[in-house]
Amino acid sequence: MIRGNAKQITRATRALETYEQSAFPGEPSLLQHDPLYAEALLTALLCDLEHYANHHGINFTSAISTGHSINTEEATDQTTYEVGDQVRLTRQSGRCGSIIGWTSPAPDVQPDYLVEVPGVPFVYAETAAHLTPAPPFPPTETSLGTITHANQAEQAYTSITAQLLSTAEPTHEILDQDRHRLLDALSSWSGISTTQLHEALTPPPRATATSCWPTTTNRSRVAPQEDTGNRARRFPPS
Repeated sequence: MIRGNAKQITRATRALETYEQSAFPGEPSLLQHDPLYAEALLTALLCDLEHYANHHGINFTSAISTGHSINTEEATDQTTYEVGDQVRLTRQSGRCGSIIGWTSPAPDVQPDYLVEVPGVPFVYAETAAHLTPAPPFPPTETSLGTITHANQAEQAYTSITAQLLSTAEPTHEILDQDRHRLLDALSSWSGISTTQLHEALTPPPRATATSCWPTTTNRSRVAPQEDTGNRARRFPPS
């Protein structure tokens, strides 16, 4: 959601109203009543500003370009996100994830949004300037229903994988197909490889009476349980 800057809009309105009164003295203002008129007036103002810039040796094209860039940055900074929003991280190779919260060091400082990316064992902290809305998660048909959100897909994949060992045919094959469809959808949406997703989302094997401690064969599967518990507090290494 993008909120306009009230002070900037007020300043621009006053400038345009002053220009209108200078161009049409004594005439009632039409700025708030006719969008085409307002656009024509703004065009005339820009034209006069270019004459002014040329007269004083100012690079008008550069000024317009810089102003547009600043406006774009300000509009981005004013974007707000909510928990559950799906976003793309522009500084992280375009990876996509979901907002799970935010931190704000001070009231007048832009918050850092906490973004959870499927298959990544830590949480990214990014300002709105480095986030854009993510494309919709591809609807994925499964025996559990249609999955339309990345978080749903992660939960469904983990649940199905846990069921496979104790499920007989033909249900086993159906669930396995569901699992592969979910993995492909998560990978294409998030930008994380299917291998990394599989390793991160596959639940660890249950401990048995004769195997209470991690072994060389299951240590890598059990150790991530600690990461999962601390996921909301871990951040990428600087």
